Parts: sequence; structure tokens; C-alpha cells
Amino acid sequence: MKIRHKITLWISGIALLAALALASFIFKELLEEPLRLIDNELTFMAESLFSQGESSSSEPWRIDDAALPHPSGQYWIKVVDPENEMVYASSLTQFTEIPERRGGHSRYNAEQVIPRAAIDLGQDDGDEVAFRVRVFARQVNGRVLTMHIAKPVEELEEEMIHVLLQALLGLLICMTLIVFVSYFLAGRILQPVVVMTRLARKISEDSLDQRIPLNKNNDELTALGQALNLMLDGLQYSFTRQRAFISNASHELKSPLTRLLLTQDELVQNQDLSPEIRVDLDRQLTTMRWMKKLIQNLLNLSHLEQQDILVLETVNLSVLFSGVLENYQEMLAATAIAVHIALQEDMVLQGDRLKLQRLFINLVDNAIRYNDPEQGKLNITGKKSDGACIIEVDNAGLTIPLADQEFIFEQFYRVEKSRAAGHGGVGLGLTLCQKIVELHGGQIQVHPSDLGGTKFRVILPC
Repeated sequence: MKIRHKITLWISGIALLAALALASFIFKELLEEPLRLIDNELTFMAESLFSQGESSSSEPWRIDDAALPHPSGQYWIKVVDPENEMVYASSLTQFTEIPERRGGHSRYNAEQVIPRAAIDLGQDDGDEVAFRVRVFARQVNGRVLTMHIAKPVEELEEEMIHVLLQALLGLLICMTLIVFVSYFLAGRILQPVVVMTRLARKISEDSLDQRIPLNKNNDELTALGQALNLMLDGLQYSFTRQRAFISNASHELKSPLTRLLLTQDELVQNQDLSPEIRVDLDRQLTTMRWMKKLIQNLLNLSHLEQQDILVLETVNLSVLFSGVLENYQEMLAATAIAVHIALQEDMVLQGDRLKLQRLFINLVDNAIRYNDPEQGKLNITGKKSDGACIIEVDNAGLTIPLADQEFIFEQFYRVEKSRAAGHGGVGLGLTLCQKIVELHGGQIQVHPSDLGGTKFRVILPC
């Protein structure tokens, strides 16, 4: 789950709890206040009835409605003596009997079924009427009398249900707004992190000069940006030193090695050498040539990394590839490799001719070097499709194991683990190929070949 979603959930959850607590408190107060007023009304009514009962000498009591705060017909009233004999009953008692709540509660709510046809008390659809009941005990004329007095509160109950539904609807609308607002605020809070992440993805070994912009708030995100920029400073310094070292070391090694090669060539040409010495010199000369190729590849790679610029011109890939293949005609003629070439003529793009030539030379050289020496096959195809030029170099040699395919473009990686000079190159050719393709905004892929060997596919935008 994303941090933005977590922040939204936390803010919404806390807001929901706070809103529920506040709504519960308000609803409780809204519910208790009317009941408190009704209880006071029932108390006042009961006091008035007890006062009239004390002045009444007959039973049942004779009540003067005009002297009461409210007409007695609006209340369910029953007064009984200690023997449970009726002392007074209002007119509502003929329609229903309100049971006494167990436990001696002096105030409670009750619901009774009273047909609407008998009397209209605001019944609901089930003819149920809610009553607020109070119980009083008072000594009157030497006897302790118990009064049950209740008032119909069906309309109040329905009004409270209506208020509750409105409150729930308002709470739902409020929570919806809170979710949207919290999601928006979380996005604003995390915006600097998003910017840092987007820029960090763009920063690579080839773009370490970019830095994360810092805000002026001097907060934790600013401290994080400063720490990342310091890390990038260190990485850039290390990579620059490393590239400079490779370039300088390669240049320093190239000159003495060239002199050694010239000297070795002159020694090999000496006709007075014994066969044993000549074999040793040839072996040393092969090793020196391999070292020269290694140093040259290091120089090429260093040049590509330090000068990531392309000398763009219009390049016809089919013509360029054909020129590369002409240089290998003598080598191919000396082998049993069957060559098949199918290149479309309209593969034209804007690219660096020399770098693309180096790319194709490396691919063809590898395809020949690792081909089947007895029944070799080399298929070179090229076509233009969906705005891209696709070139495939396919051979019938050994297939690169799946476990090695993801590493073959790394520097000095070789599938042949003995790393002997006679078994291949120096492990930099494919690294150079990938670098050249990436500079042109393309892709290079490796797949098992239908011929039994390995297929390299180059995709360049054109």
C-alpha cells in the first residue's frame, strides 16, 4: 500500500472517530434534553395531582382539570393504594395497560399497541405508541400512594429517528469530503518525495551531475534531499576518478605495448630462430595482440562514457552493414559458414556512423568467432517496423545459457569461465554494443537462435 493511501486512511480514520464521538455526544444531549423536559413536566403534573388528591375526601379522586397544568386526558395516569386498589385513573388507561418495569425504576420508556381507530396518539404503521413513564410514591392522607404517569412521545421518537438519519447522512457526506481532502493533503505533503523519486529514477551513472532541488522550508524532506545530494556528489566523484583512471592507464599502456609488438614482430621475422623459440615468440605475440585489443576496448569504452555525444548524420543501416560484411569476406571465405543476408534498403535513421559501425563489427565478429566451425550458419536480417529499425544477427554456434544472458552485457563478463585468450574476446565487446545502442535510444536483446546458436536483436528508432 502506498504511503499516500496510508496517510489518507489514518487521517480519515481519526476524523471518523472524532466525528462519531462528537455526533454521539450531540445526539445523546439532543435525546436527553427533551426527556428531561418531559420528566419535569410529569413531575409537575404528579405534584398537582397529589395536591388535589390531598384535598379530595372521596375515592376515586375527583380531579379538577382546570386547576391542572395540562389536561389529564393527555396522560396515562394510574394511582393505587398499598392494597393495589385504584384511587385514580385517567381516560387513557381504558385503551392500554402500561406494565411496571421490574427493578423499581422510577423513569423508563415503554411501547404499547393502541389501535388508531380507538384514539389517535400519532401511532406508527404498527399502531405502536411510545410512552415516557415516571413512578412516584407519596403519603397522602395517611396512606402511601403510588402514581404511574406516562406521556405519549411517539412524535418525539419519530423526530429523533429523523434527526438520527439526517445526522448519519451528514456524517457520510462529511466523511466523503474528509477522504478527498485527506487524499489531496497527503499528495501535497508527499509531492517533494514524488519529485525526488522521479528525479532519482532519471539519475544514473551517466547523469550524476543532476541534483535534487531543495525547498526553502528547512524540514525533514530538505534534510533528506541534502543527504541524497551529498551521496550523489560522492558517487560522481568516484565515477569520474574511475573513468579517468581507466582512460589514463589505457593510454599509458598502449604506447609501450605497441613498441613491444613491433619488436616482437621483428624477432619473429628473424630466419635464424630455432623452431622452439619461434613457437614461444608466436605465443607471446598472440598474448600481446590480445592485450592490445583489451586496451583498445577499454579506451573505446572510456571514450563512450566520458563523451556521451553523438555525431548525428543520416545513416542507411543496410548500406552500413553491407560495408561491414565486405571486410569479413576473406575471413568468411576461409570458413565453412553459410551466410544469408536479407536487409531492407529503407532502414534510414539519424545516428553516429562510426559508433554504429563499431556496433555491427562487434556483432559480426562474435557471430563468426562463436559459430559452428564445421556446419556454420550466419543469418543477418534487417527490417523497418513501427518506426524502428530491427536488425538480427543469428548464428549456429553454442547457445548462451539462460543463467548467463542477463550478465553478458556487463564489463569483462565471459560465458567461457576459463577466460583463456583462445576461447574468445576480452569481455568488453558486448558492453560497447549496449552502450552504443543506448546512446541511440534503442535496445539490444539476446535470444536463443533457431539455427541452434544465439540471436542478437538490435532495435533502433528510425
